[in-house]
Amino acid sequence: MPSSDTQLNDRADIRPGFFAKETYQAESDFGKTAPVKRQKFLGFVHDAVSAEALEAAFNPAAHYGGNIHVVNFRTTLTILSRMISPEVLLVDLTGEDQPLTAMTELAELVETDTTVLVIGQARELSFYRAIVNGLGVREYLAKPLTPAAVTQHFLPFIQPDIVSEPHLKGGKIIAIAGVRGGIGTTTIAANLAWMIGHEMHRHTMLLDTDLQTGTAALALNVEPGTGFAAALGTPERMDTMLVERCAQPAGNRLHVMASLQALGSDLSYHGGAAGPLTTALRGRYKFILADAGARQLPLAREMLSLAHQRIIILDPSLMSLRNLDRLNALPGQPVARTLLVLNQAGRPHGLSQSFMEEAVGMKFDIVIPDLPRILPKADKFGEMAASIKSPFRDAISRLALKIGAEHHAGLGAPKLLATA
Repeated sequence: MPSSDTQLNDRADIRPGFFAKETYQAESDFGKTAPVKRQKFLGFVHDAVSAEALEAAFNPAAHYGGNIHVVNFRTTLTILSRMISPEVLLVDLTGEDQPLTAMTELAELVETDTTVLVIGQARELSFYRAIVNGLGVREYLAKPLTPAAVTQHFLPFIQPDIVSEPHLKGGKIIAIAGVRGGIGTTTIAANLAWMIGHEMHRHTMLLDTDLQTGTAALALNVEPGTGFAAALGTPERMDTMLVERCAQPAGNRLHVMASLQALGSDLSYHGGAAGPLTTALRGRYKFILADAGARQLPLAREMLSLAHQRIIILDPSLMSLRNLDRLNALPGQPVARTLLVLNQAGRPHGLSQSFMEEAVGMKFDIVIPDLPRILPKADKFGEMAASIKSPFRDAISRLALKIGAEHHAGLGAPKLLATA
């Protein structure tokens, strides 16, 4: 995960978290404090967006050891000149006018048995052949990176024996839960669905597990449907055609399923219906985002148990810390690591981020600052907050990358994710 307080000569950001073994405070420290034992992996990337994509893909290999640093290629060469090259080295050629010449300079600093992986901006097949066939690079990926591409092409070189995430036939189920009410769980879920469906052009379903509120639909400016709750009452009839009739369109590739049952009525939810529901949805949608809320209603609990990945939203409060363990104790073993999101960071009278991270024993995957003007303004004018250039949009974009969302090939890169 990103670290803002450890830098290399004010020009580099070391990213501990999943690979951290040694931390260096300056370029010169590499020659002085580098361990005698050769490192397994060391990566250098030019920008934080690429580092986020690498982190999302490398999380399963957390025990392998190594570091990733955000530096330019010139600084990379300086660092490597003062240390023994690792077993596996990843470098970024971004910003180099003569990338082949740059690779020649790198070759003089690297041990002959080092496995070299390269990323950069060049997309020509001739360049790929030149560095892979001609210079001995094991693999090359052009930007922008996606976690899926990194997992497929880079991870086998870093840890050949890793048990990778099994191929998911159909869409991926993401359950988004809040540790308590009123901390923005639905806002984050709706904007994440909008980002993936509208900006990244992936077929996306937002599922509201609270059948009496329909809040997720309202967040997307859509009226809650009437057929969703009824369909859950007859799970034996659940199929792709039925769920499509129950879904409300919120864009070309974005749909929502929500219900607005009367508060005084009995919830018409048939236990176990989440299984047939998700089976039908995965045959139609690439991403199924379930807003599980904070009340942990029956449908929410089942979606959390079926999810391939969970996202837990906290705010800077003691109640969040208290309820986190209870939420983590719910049954179900997601394939991917649970992501923690701190919302409203820096809120007046709230707990500090550092205190929260120390209490939970890890750094937050995503931190969304307190934005008392942007979110209410977007809501007032019926806009999606993620459509406005702001720290909130940046955070939602990073969260989309972390769950494996990538832009649909051939439709043009989304503006925010193509800045690398």
